[in-house]
Amino acid sequence: MVLQSCCAAFVLFTLASLVAAEIQTYEPPAIYKRSETFHLKAGGKKVTVLDQGTYDYAHFSADTGINIQVEVLRKVPIRQMSIVASRFDYDNKPQLQKNTVSWRLNEQKHFLLKIQGLRELVVAVDRPETNVPPSSGPNIFNVASAPYKADKLGNRLTTYAFDAAISAASQSEREDPVVYVPAGVYLIGNLVLPSKTSLYLAPGAVLRFTGNPQDYTQDWAKDGEGRSGTYWISTAHNSTDIKIFGRGTIDANAYAYKDALFALNIIVPVLTSRFTLDGPILRESGSTALNIVHSNSVDIRNLKVFNRIEDMIDNGSVDIVESQNVTVSDAIAVSLSDTFTAKATKPPSDTVPTYPGALQPLQDILFQNCLGWTANYGFKVGQGAMTNMTNIKFFNSTVYDSAVGMGIHKKWGNGTASNVTFENMIIKSTTYTASHLKGMVGSWIALFVEDGKFGVGPITNVRVKNVLVGAQGGSQPLISGVNGADVSNVEFRNVWLPEATHPASSLQDLGLENLHFANITVVDELTSSQSDAQSTMGQNKVKPGSSRDS
Repeated sequence: MVLQSCCAAFVLFTLASLVAAEIQTYEPPAIYKRSETFHLKAGGKKVTVLDQGTYDYAHFSADTGINIQVEVLRKVPIRQMSIVASRFDYDNKPQLQKNTVSWRLNEQKHFLLKIQGLRELVVAVDRPETNVPPSSGPNIFNVASAPYKADKLGNRLTTYAFDAAISAASQSEREDPVVYVPAGVYLIGNLVLPSKTSLYLAPGAVLRFTGNPQDYTQDWAKDGEGRSGTYWISTAHNSTDIKIFGRGTIDANAYAYKDALFALNIIVPVLTSRFTLDGPILRESGSTALNIVHSNSVDIRNLKVFNRIEDMIDNGSVDIVESQNVTVSDAIAVSLSDTFTAKATKPPSDTVPTYPGALQPLQDILFQNCLGWTANYGFKVGQGAMTNMTNIKFFNSTVYDSAVGMGIHKKWGNGTASNVTFENMIIKSTTYTASHLKGMVGSWIALFVEDGKFGVGPITNVRVKNVLVGAQGGSQPLISGVNGADVSNVEFRNVWLPEATHPASSLQDLGLENLHFANITVVDELTSSQSDAQSTMGQNKVKPGSSRDS
């Protein structure tokens, strides 16, 4: 049953016999503060835990079947805890011995541990690297070796060495040239990656913002916010076959320089195709960390975004903008702004930058096996809607906490949002709030159209299936269209709400009241009951079709 499989994801645990597993740990450079709250071991190996302001995080790679041990360094009684994972889990139970919590991680997944009275511990667990390039060789361009000799100590700007290595790799006639970045701290300006170039960040390698806006191009400005920014690492326009991979870190260091009013989008695949991002940590972005713009055939794997959860502006994790055939899988993201978003553009204004290239549709987007923590939306389509958005799926993923767990918010433009699916989702908490329609919203779902005075378009064909909602309190779900732009053909199937003994089978079960320009179907698979509802607001509405396939 979905209830059984979903509920177990809130608390994972069964200490089984030790099974040999491949475990890769990574030692971050000394520039990062170590945790004073937790020690972590995976399969008996020490994993370094870092202090990230209001939470701690750690990162390692492993295949299936490992024992996890978390030692609490502070003297607090451990009375209540929860573990939230990026995928559904089954019968695990924690074991507590003095100040150490132990459990079995039966498969590779990201997770978050919350012990009452302590900050969160966020842990990224990747699959082991299998494609590690050598540090030298005929098709390797090592930025720290001659003739490039990049500064590895973080003492001076070393963009020139990276540019030279990237240029040499792009001009190489050898197959699959790799720009190799060994362990070290590198202060770099903008990098533009040309076609058929791979950038590998070895464990312990850190690319870092210099703190000086004059070291960077200004790619956008938000005059209404009084700040500007840059696409820090981007792709050449009309490029193909670019890859960024490895287990290093790309650190925009935004919190330290937030008063400079200059923000970095860390990685921006723009006007490119067949782009791959696999593995690096993106840390402390001042604007959206990964911004995929007007691109197609993009594969994002093992992504980690560790941003601040407070005291920042617009530091989202992942935005997919007017792109096609994009997959984001096995990702974990923490940010004040939205964690996982797909959208069309907004009309240009003093707070909206103009993206390169012509408007394009947003279509064929998949987020799967993702874990998000945000003060805004966990998983979202919108707000921009200047073009159509279709075939977007959020699958097998979890929100630890948010203002809105998942939803569609169309505000700018007359494009249609259609064929959107939220399936096998867990929304644990919604303790934050966001301002919507002149009110505050803190809810597990929101599907609504807002008239931003640049045209309106409908939301249609939405499937919400196999969802466990653990959030208590907050506001009721927001589902609302406007005159000329309905929210139509929305189906809720097998949705479990807090303390429910059966899936929702009616609008009342879902907490939905006063629908505006919307029609909804609610299906309880346990009893095969179905409830159709629609709001007329003075207009006749057509009920959703009888088909229940999703």
